[in-house]
This record gives sequence, C-alpha cells and structure tokens, in this order.
Amino acid sequence: MDESRLAPWARRPLSQGAGGIVESGDPRIASRLAEAFRAAAGSEPDTLTHGFHTWPARMHPSTARALLSLGPSEGAVLDPFMGGGTVLVEARVLGREAIGVDVNPLAQRVASVRCDAPPPEARAMFLERAEELAQRSEHRVRTRQQAVARLPQTMVALYLPHILKELAGLLEEIRKEEAVRSRQVFEVVFSSLVVKLSNKKADTSDDLVEKRLRKGLPTELFLRKCKELVHRWESLERALPRDEDGNLPPRARVLVGDARELPQLLDPRVRISTIVTSPPYGGTYDYQAQHALRLAWLGIDTSEFLEGEIGSRRANLSPKAGVARWNEELVLVLRSMRTVLDDRGRILVLIGDGEVGGEPVPALRQLLELAPHADLEVVAAASVERPDFRLPGGAREEHASALRPR
Repeated sequence: MDESRLAPWARRPLSQGAGGIVESGDPRIASRLAEAFRAAAGSEPDTLTHGFHTWPARMHPSTARALLSLGPSEGAVLDPFMGGGTVLVEARVLGREAIGVDVNPLAQRVASVRCDAPPPEARAMFLERAEELAQRSEHRVRTRQQAVARLPQTMVALYLPHILKELAGLLEEIRKEEAVRSRQVFEVVFSSLVVKLSNKKADTSDDLVEKRLRKGLPTELFLRKCKELVHRWESLERALPRDEDGNLPPRARVLVGDARELPQLLDPRVRISTIVTSPPYGGTYDYQAQHALRLAWLGIDTSEFLEGEIGSRRANLSPKAGVARWNEELVLVLRSMRTVLDDRGRILVLIGDGEVGGEPVPALRQLLELAPHADLEVVAAASVERPDFRLPGGAREEHASALRPR
C-alpha cells in the first residue's frame, strides 16, 4: 500500500469520541458518522419489519437512518449489498425512492417482503389465506399424509423425522397457493423457520444442539409468523409518509445482481443521489453457506450466487493473492457505484476490517487507497473497535465512511 497517499489523511487530528469511537477526516462529517454508531448503541433494532426473518450481520436500522441523513435529501437511494433490506425500509420511511441489489436470490425475496406495506384489505386477505393454509397443513399431520423433503442427505439429518415430514408437507401446501404474491410471501415466512426447527445452533454456526420439538409445531409457528408479519406491515404503513393526495412512497425495487455491474442493472434515467451500503468484510463470512439450508428448501439455484459472491472466506488463496483479489473486487464495486452516482451524490459505507488468507486487511486504509482508482475520495470516517470472535481476546475495527466524487 502506498503510505505517501495516506500521509495527508493520517496527519488530520483524531478525536476519541464516546464509546471508543475514533473520528478522522472532515470533523463535521466525521462527527455525524460517529453518531451513526452511537444511535445503534441506544436504540431498539427490532422495529417495523426489520426483525422479520433472521439476516446475519445486518446493519442496525438506526445506523442506516443516520447514514441516510448524510446524503442529499432528494433523488433515489441505492444499496448494492441490500441483504434483508434494512436500508431500503429506512429510505422508504424517509419518503425516498429505494433500490436494492444483491447477488443472493434469497435477499431479493426477504427484502421485498420487509419493504412491503400492503393496505388493510390486502393484509386481511393474506391472513385469511394463511389460516386456510395452516388448516390444510394440520390436516396433513393428523391424517399422516406423506411428503418428501427435497434436500441433500446431509441436510435431512438436521431434522427430527416428524419435523422434516411436516415441513415438507407445509411447503407442498404453500406451493399450491394460487395467488402469486401470497405464495412468494409464504415461502419467505417458511424460510424464516427452517433453521429454528433444525438441530443447527444458528445460521452462522455448524454446531448442533438437541431439540425436542412436537408434531404440529412447524404449522403453529408458520401461522404465528404470518400474523407477526401482518402486524409489522401495519406498523410500517403507519410510519411511511404520504403525499398531499394520501399516496405512499413508491415500492422499493429489489434486484438480483452483481454490485460490480450496476450500470447494466439500473435504469440510466434514475438519478442515484445516495448510496448507503455495507459490503462484505473481506474474508470474514461465506454468505452462501449461511443461507444454504434456506436456499435448498426453496429450491433456489445458487450457481450465480457462488460465482458472484465477493470477499468470501472460502477462497483458499495465499495471503498476497487473496488480498490482491479482494482489492480488485472492491475497486470494481467502487467504480460501479461511481458510474451510477450523481456527480453531487454521496456514498456512505459501513465496513469492517478483513482477514484474507490469514493477512489482516484494515478496511479504512483499504478504502483510502482504492477510492481514487474509482474517481472517489474518502472525506471522513468514524471507527469503533469490535470483538473478533475468531481470535480469543482479539479485536478489529468497524468503519463508517463518507465518500464523494473527486
């Protein structure tokens, strides 16, 4: 890394904020970036539709809200690593046009459900269909109807036999649903349950735990989650602003695609004024593995996901080759974002230090080095220390950074 390029930034005064936050760059912007971390520390993460369907390592809603406030107040908001749609929900609450992109097909489904706010009559119809579906599933359990789970044997082994059979039957009933939108939402509700009802300890863990689960529980939880979703939709609808004619903001657009190919994915007529996103933390996670069980149950093709996932931990590369590859991937993402960004727009990035091939990658230094290659500059940052659970007593930093066109 070219140290001379970082020297001017390094000489800027640093201030230690509350909660161990270090601010750098433009003091005014850095202070507001620090507030994005403080907001998360003192607020509830499970509001509106945010808590529906587990999504590992999701951005805190308060952090997303604070970062959005640092961009222009008009124009479309884009999150090219949308995950479960946290940024998109918060953008809609601000009355903004929201667009999300993710290479994970499950992200499109989950974000679409979280960002939705159906009117009362549609919510009532959905709940009625959910109750009818649950009744059919209960009938299958009582009459001991056969059902086949189309899963690899390694995944079949994660379930108690009666739970596996009931889940397979429930999915068959979901697939019979004639209303396309209801069927899509039911599949997301189903997806939210399949890890909890397995012997997996958590999405991000390969550890197994013994669970005692009774017959009928999958169906009961399914209906309960449908009712919860209806309640969350109602909360989101109340939170959304309306125009003078009483209309809600436009629905969020969610796309499956590679963040390195945004110009090919987005309508060039749309003015992207604000990008708020949290790219992968280099070498930290394998997102495909985290969602493998859900993807298998829903029969989703993962070939493009596997090919397009960047910064993954599974790449078995030497330290030098791994860091070079991660730098190359991130430069392509930055260039892609710059291409679709308005010249007066802003990019707000939440990213943590990585570890690629055993080599530490300080994320802020990486951004400072790579941003000029995408005609961008980092104007300010706030950094906070986080525990590194892979190293006993270890720590790494997470950074909120503001970038603008040069």
